[in-house]
Amino acid sequence: MAKPGWQSDRTYIVRMKTWFDQTDGLGILHHSHYVLLMERAQKAFFVEVMGKDTLDPAIAPDVYVVVRDLELHYHAPIRPECEVDLVLKVKKVRAAGLTVDFEFRSTDHSILHAKASRTVCRLDGTSHQPCPWTEEFREKHEKLIG
Repeated sequence: MAKPGWQSDRTYIVRMKTWFDQTDGLGILHHSHYVLLMERAQKAFFVEVMGKDTLDPAIAPDVYVVVRDLELHYHAPIRPECEVDLVLKVKKVRAAGLTVDFEFRSTDHSILHAKASRTVCRLDGTSHQPCPWTEEFREKHEKLIG
C-alpha cells in the first residue's frame, strides 16, 4: 500500500476523506465532488512543491491561475464515507500552462475510481492575461515530468 506523499515514480499522493453529505441519490460520491477533491489535492501539491501555503498572488504569483481544460473519466463509484488516494503526476509544463494528471484510487490502490487531467493557465495579477511561470515554478515542476 502506498503512503501519502512523494513516490519513487515522481507521483504525489494526497489522501482525502469523503463524507455522507457528498453522496447523490444512489449513495455514491456525487460527480461534482471529484472536482472539489482535485482542487484540494492540487493545493496540497502546490504547497509541497513550492513551499508556500497561500493563495495571495503577491506572495506566490504562480497561484493566480484559471482552469483551461478538465477531463474526468469515472471507472468505479466511490461510496462515502471512506478515504481515497489522489495520485498526482505532472504531465506537461508550457510557458503559461501546467497539466497534471490525477488518479482517484482506493487507499490500497486496488481500485481505480476515476482518472482526470487538468490544465491551468497562469495569469498576470494586474492585466489578467496569460503570463509565464516564474523560473522557480518551471524548474521545480519540469523536474517532475516523467
